[in-house]
Amino acid sequence: MRKGFFKGVGRSKPVIFVVAVLSILTAGLAVAGLLSTSDSKGLAHEATYERYDSGFVIAQPGSYDSVDTAVVKEIDADKSRITFMNIETGRYYTLDYDGTTVIQDKHSGGMSMAQIHNGDIVDVTFLRNKKRLTGMKLSESAWILEEVEKYSFDLLSKNAEIGGGTYSLRNNLVISSEGRDAQLEDIIRGDVVSVSGIGNSVYSVVVEEGHGYLRLSNDEYLKGGWIEVGQSVIQQITEDMLLVVPEGTYHVHLTAGGIDETRQVTVYRNQESVLDVSDVKAEEPKTGKILFAVTPSDTVISIDGKEVDISSPVEIEYGIHQMVAKAEGYETITQYIKVSQELASISISLEEALDGDDGAQTDYNGSVSGNELNSAASAYKVYIDSPSDVEVYVDGIYIGMSPVSFKKDPGTHTITLRKQGYVTKSYTVQIDDEEKDVTYSFTDLVKESINTISGNTVSSNNTAKNDSSKKKDKNDKTANSSTSTTIELDSSTTVSGN
Repeated sequence: MRKGFFKGVGRSKPVIFVVAVLSILTAGLAVAGLLSTSDSKGLAHEATYERYDSGFVIAQPGSYDSVDTAVVKEIDADKSRITFMNIETGRYYTLDYDGTTVIQDKHSGGMSMAQIHNGDIVDVTFLRNKKRLTGMKLSESAWILEEVEKYSFDLLSKNAEIGGGTYSLRNNLVISSEGRDAQLEDIIRGDVVSVSGIGNSVYSVVVEEGHGYLRLSNDEYLKGGWIEVGQSVIQQITEDMLLVVPEGTYHVHLTAGGIDETRQVTVYRNQESVLDVSDVKAEEPKTGKILFAVTPSDTVISIDGKEVDISSPVEIEYGIHQMVAKAEGYETITQYIKVSQELASISISLEEALDGDDGAQTDYNGSVSGNELNSAASAYKVYIDSPSDVEVYVDGIYIGMSPVSFKKDPGTHTITLRKQGYVTKSYTVQIDDEEKDVTYSFTDLVKESINTISGNTVSSNNTAKNDSSKKKDKNDKTANSSTSTTIELDSSTTVSGN
């Protein structure tokens, strides 16, 4: 028994030797760095190191400690930083993003940061202490109305009429134009906007297409004539007028006694373009004959304020003229007509006046005409008291230097403030019909820089864009006009009061 014991011990000596050798080799290889942790696992104890917090945290996609629904207010691509506005509190906060930030559309599809824009309503996830954006998704509960042209914003009631629907304007509203902050008052008729909101509330308005300004120089021979800027603006030429025009490239048609000229001009957002017409030459005025057919038969027709005999063709100079058609017991029509050929006919049919109608003059689109306004409110005035010493224009017509006043004309109007060396500003105002005076005070104008574009003098606070090919040609686009719609007479034209 003892003998067998020693024999067993003797046989185990090679095994002990092999284990010892492997232990030595393992320790040596580990020291030399030739074995990985997984290779040495089970062969040697893993070393333990003391850990230090460097303050740098690598967040895995989807990891966060805060969530929010917010409006994108500003994107700083250079600093990889976004400023948001919380839709409930209106508070602003800024988060940094990087390549690990997950960006998704409403359907959880992948997006790039370049596809996110100011005014977007998004659901965000982030690490609060690190101020790091981990995820951003276009909110499923949000809606957007893109490139809206027909709208109205009522600043007093905080309501908006957009595309036939009525919405409420939140106090913490994000307004953006060309990637910069703007004011709701800066948006005027003719601007194209995109509106975003949740439920019945509007949280952001982005100006997609804004407006600029057009002035004529050396236009003495055109006074009393007409200017047509594409189909966006049609207005009689007055001294020192300044037109508010949607941005874009236009054919400008100028007509006056013996003058029929067409020029091209590009209007840039928030910039003033000056069109020099010193080379316009007057020729012998052309005339066309217009044959009128009216219903009822006793309809009286006036052209440019003068009654005409329609029993035979009426001879009228080429150009734009104001036509008024009226008859006892019928709605009056006021319409601008354009004469551009030797012979044309126009058929006019008046609608019977409703019971109790006071005979107020209406134009073709049914709005009250300022030329025949009988409201008692017209005896009152609108005062512009600040900023002081600036030129004031109402619907493009020069009123005077502020402080200034003008006759109160209820309705929507565009007030433009201009001063040499400062950025021109326009505001849309809704003047009420109450029997009292109204006073407006606006913010001070800011200084501008001067640029020259394509031979036209242009003033702006922004860097001018010389590539006019990127601008839309607005000649064939119908926009809000500063006057009634103008009808160009052809061989046979019909006008009705409905």
